[in-house]
Amino acid sequence: MRGMDEGRRSRLPVAPLVAVVVLLLLPALYVFSIGPIGALISNGYIKMDSTIGHAIQMTYAPLAFCAIHWPPFESFLVWYMRLWGYDP
Repeated sequence: MRGMDEGRRSRLPVAPLVAVVVLLLLPALYVFSIGPIGALISNGYIKMDSTIGHAIQMTYAPLAFCAIHWPPFESFLVWYMRLWGYDP
C-alpha cells in the first residue's frame, strides 16, 4: 500500500504545473499566431473581404488595440509580421 500512496503523491504536483504551463502558453500562441495568419493573407490564401477575413479581424482586434495604445508592442508586431512576409 505504501508504494501506491507514494505514486499518487508524486503525480499530484504535475497537474497544476501542466495547467500553469498551458495558461502561459495559450496567450503566447495567440500573439505569435498572427505571423502565420499574416503570411496566409499576404500569399492570397485568405481574402480580407471574406467571412474568414472578417473573423480574423475580430479575433486579432485586441492585438490591434494594444498596438495602437502601446508603441513598443506595435513595433514588435510589425517586426514579427514582416518576418513572416506580411507588411501591415
